[in-house]
Amino acid sequence: AGSRTCLMGQSISSDKGDVELWERTIAEIEEYERQEWDKIMPGCCCLALYWVQMLLCSCEMLLRAAFHLLACVANAPCYVLAQLYLTRQAMWTKSLSLQENIENIVKHDGWESRYHWPLLPFFQMQHHSVWLTMYTNYFPPLIWHNLTHPCAPFYADGVDITIYRPSKPDTEKGRADCFSCCRCDGCSCCCRALELLSCNSCCALLFSMGIRYFRSSFFALSGYHALQCGTCCGPCVRCWCYDPCVGADTRQGVCKFCEVDEIRIARWAREAHDDKVARTHAFFDARPHLLRPGGDMQGAGA
Repeated sequence: AGSRTCLMGQSISSDKGDVELWERTIAEIEEYERQEWDKIMPGCCCLALYWVQMLLCSCEMLLRAAFHLLACVANAPCYVLAQLYLTRQAMWTKSLSLQENIENIVKHDGWESRYHWPLLPFFQMQHHSVWLTMYTNYFPPLIWHNLTHPCAPFYADGVDITIYRPSKPDTEKGRADCFSCCRCDGCSCCCRALELLSCNSCCALLFSMGIRYFRSSFFALSGYHALQCGTCCGPCVRCWCYDPCVGADTRQGVCKFCEVDEIRIARWAREAHDDKVARTHAFFDARPHLLRPGGDMQGAGA
């Protein structure tokens, strides 16, 4: 009994030491990130220039919304013809909704069938509808905030300086606690496209990807990157431009100008992850006394 009590005491002491090491690690990470943020914070001149860019974005937003609206109208005849064609097919079930039937066809014919007739008009319409919603519902409040808060805007010219954090030792095994907002079992919203990331890692990259997404949506912020034909024209670009140039390899970033949205965002996620892994290794290599992250960096190389 005395030996068992001694072992239990050693275990409790070890767990307490691990938690203290984790707390010290998190404290140093937060201090490091704070110092890095201070280095890249924009000055008065940059904020003034950014305000002018927001003013230009507000004008550009109207043109882009009109463009995607016209694209929806132009795609409408093909959309109707595709729906009439599919209703005559044996795999079409009248008791199911349009979206459910399309999902069943994709499952039957494969993921790539979305880029060919008769499914392409549906996903073409979906693409332009999403971007129309972004330019009419989501971007206007953000731009308005930046225009009315010139000293404290959502600064889309910043860079990501964060690093991956280790899991707290006494948390559930295999579950990172540093991004508790993503505690979603079976999360498939965007993690499916990211392929190499866990759900928590996916949540960790959303902020930096959101900045890049916002920047690439306006010529006033990103220049020619905002004219990327995969985003402007939609999924139809893949079959007649992207696939002939790239083939089956969609991971190497070949022909970035014609990438459709899902391929582009997946590449952004991989690049953001690789950069964050490099920063994380550099941080912990310089501080070997700290607790290094483990499963939080899935796919990370040494």
